[in-house]
Amino acid sequence: MRKFMVFIVGILISSAGIVSAQSYAFGLKGGPTIGLQRWNNYQGNDPLIAYHVVSFIETAGEQDQGSIYAELGYHVKGRTVHFNSSVNPLTGATFEARNFQLKFNNISLSAGAKKKFPLGTNQAYYSLAIRGEYNLSADLEIYEGFEAGINKVLYGLTLGGGFEFPFSELLGGLIDIRFSPDLSRQIFIPPFEWDNPFTGRYEQIREQSIKNIAFEISLGLRFLHKIIYIE
Repeated sequence: MRKFMVFIVGILISSAGIVSAQSYAFGLKGGPTIGLQRWNNYQGNDPLIAYHVVSFIETAGEQDQGSIYAELGYHVKGRTVHFNSSVNPLTGATFEARNFQLKFNNISLSAGAKKKFPLGTNQAYYSLAIRGEYNLSADLEIYEGFEAGINKVLYGLTLGGGFEFPFSELLGGLIDIRFSPDLSRQIFIPPFEWDNPFTGRYEQIREQSIKNIAFEISLGLRFLHKIIYIE
């Protein structure tokens, strides 16, 4: 894990050095996140609708057929747990159907590359990045008490694509679509017995080894900083 984070920091430093020597673009983007987690098929796997905010910087050449970039972002990930309505067989108490949200508030650093190609007056691109994340906080709601199983440091990949469209020579907009699977676990919980308050029964919960998957759609602004060499 430590080697992976050192690798990311090294790429970010290298990116900063390259950016300082030529024209570059920077900006801010954000939008909705669809978060998924697989808890060994336990209690369903409904998506969490959340959000993300990301700042970025990238190289920008004259031809602009590709770039390397670095990003710093805030992402809310997790899932929704749905309980159907039920009746306690011992007391006769009824429980209405409810949804609970499991949220993990993560900050991320990523470094990657884009391949660009013209599309009319705009540019389309696809991208690939490596990503490291740190968990700032979590809201487990019905799973309160399991915080000790949360892994603070995570890593994964980010695959994406999108469009860049100019407003002027130095200002443009962008639409970005990302698929971000984690390679490390967000949370690990060993087997245990759980007193289910909705059924009044003890349930044996299997080992839970949970990874995040996130789908993100971003809208943003892209500012171009041009460096002109005078001979």
